[in-house]
Amino acid sequence: MGTIRDRGIIKWQAALMLPEHKALNKKMGEEDNFLNKKPVLDDYQVEEFENNIHYAMEYHLPLSFTMHNAGNQQELHGHCVYIQPVTKELRIQKKDSSFEYIQFDEIISVIVGD
Repeated sequence: MGTIRDRGIIKWQAALMLPEHKALNKKMGEEDNFLNKKPVLDDYQVEEFENNIHYAMEYHLPLSFTMHNAGNQQELHGHCVYIQPVTKELRIQKKDSSFEYIQFDEIISVIVGD
């Protein structure tokens, strides 16, 4: 009788591997599946965020922001002091009187405090 000739992993590989397949496999390997994706906001939600920020600035009410930074969500509490319209940046004064600058594109939700 003949001997068993096991080809190992070769028998499970595809016979033809196109460059597109290799690029897709490489791209899938680079993605980090544990990071949260930024939710897609529609125009009505963005408009609601803007209205909440303007209302809180007018009556000097505290705001709670939820932001999306590099796949993680971050909470920020404070008063919105200034809006830079050109760079779409908000200046937030925290409770310890320090300032933090955030981009409007990073905002996921805005809640007006009482």
